[in-house]
Formats: sequence, C-alpha cells, structure tokens
Amino acid sequence: MTNKEASFLLGACRPNGADSSDPEFSEALAQARLDPVLLAWLDDQRRFDSAIAARLQSIPAPPDLRSRILTGGRISRPTPWFTRVRLLAIAAMVSLFAGLTAWFTTGPWVRQPQWEDQALATLSELVSGKISFDARSPNVTDLQNWLRANHAPVAGALPASVQRLASLGCKTIIWNGHPISIICFHGPGGEMIHLAMTDRSDLSNPPPEGAPLYAERDGWRTAAWSQGNMAMMLITKAPESQLRALLAVSLF
Repeated sequence: MTNKEASFLLGACRPNGADSSDPEFSEALAQARLDPVLLAWLDDQRRFDSAIAARLQSIPAPPDLRSRILTGGRISRPTPWFTRVRLLAIAAMVSLFAGLTAWFTTGPWVRQPQWEDQALATLSELVSGKISFDARSPNVTDLQNWLRANHAPVAGALPASVQRLASLGCKTIIWNGHPISIICFHGPGGEMIHLAMTDRSDLSNPPPEGAPLYAERDGWRTAAWSQGNMAMMLITKAPESQLRALLAVSLF
C-alpha cells in the first residue's frame, strides 16, 4: 500500500478514533504509525475534520424550517406515502444547505487551500508551540539528510545565504496527498527564517524559475521560486528587505 492509497482510506476515518479497530482501516493505520510523514498528515487531517464537525454542530437549524417544510408539502399535494418521503428529503436538503451556506460564508476555508497555505498554517503552529519539529539540529546538513532518509522533499542545493544560517529543526506535512518539508533557521536579524519545499510536479501552477515571486499574507512575507524539480518558498516575519537580501545572489 502506498502513502497515497493509505491517505485516501484514512481520509474516511472519523477524527474521534472510533474507526481504529475497524479492519478496513487497519493496514492504513499501521502504515501511518511507521511513516512520520503520513502520521503528520493524519494528525492534521483529524484536527481539520474535528474543526469542521464542531463548526457544523454549532450552526442552529433555521427557525422557520418546520413551516417551510410544511408549506412545501401543501403546495406539492402528493399522495400520503409520497408526502412523508418528500418531507424527509426536503428537511434533509434544507438543513444541509443551511449548514453549508453558513460554513462557507463564515468559516475560514473559503477556497481550496494551496500548498503555501498549508505551509504557513503549519509554521503558525510550530512557532506557537502547538506542534513540534520532527528532527532538530543546528546543522542544516543533518536536517537535509534526515529528510532524504524519510523520503521527504529536499532540494539538492539551498540558497548559499540560507545554507550558512544556523538551523533549528525540520517538519514534514502532507498536502492533498503530497509531502511538504519545512526547515527553520535563525535569521540574521533575529527573526526566524523558514524554507518550505515540495515536488514541483505535484503543483498545477508551480512558481516560476528565474526570479522569486514576493508576496505577503497573514503577517508572513514570502518569496517563492522553482529550482530543478523542487518548488521552494522562503518565509519570514522580518521586513521584505531582509528577505530580498538573503536572495540577492542569483539562485539559478
């Protein structure tokens, strides 16, 4: 069983662990316990599913739901047997659309998250202490070797200015069934610098080669580019000028 097949099965698991003893999921769960990348994805998926479930449970049914159902039944004038089935269907559909409308108009996930969003969300949890590194070392070469040994994406060569920084640790996550690696560094100005990497072929719209694309979102400043078979993104909360200085020497 591949990680992609396992993540497909595990995506159907209930986040409360009720399916842990189900033989349908046993092989996939066993593989997740042995693979740190897959296990990290499963933990993220369970947190996401729990957040959705809690959000939907907090949405009350519309106060006029009963009258809307009864009005629909009177207008349609079906036979007695068909009326009951139709009312049940209308009730289910009204509740479903009311919940989904409230979720997608007030919830944080208005669009399908991209790999950059997943990386930034993980960084926020790392710096806040909600999650921990998979491996720690002040030597980035140690972290690169750990990522390779665990079949996580890692560039053959990092930007020279980044390679010279003292590292803290690395983290692997799964986005849409694809692995992402993150290495964190002590920045030259005191702010932390983070490098996210994923396989370029897994992206429908990878960043271009030739020059980094600079952006800012949720207080983070980013520079994204492609290098060989890797899509890479440098991330910090330091001023953009510091980010540009790190990449001032040609990357390509």
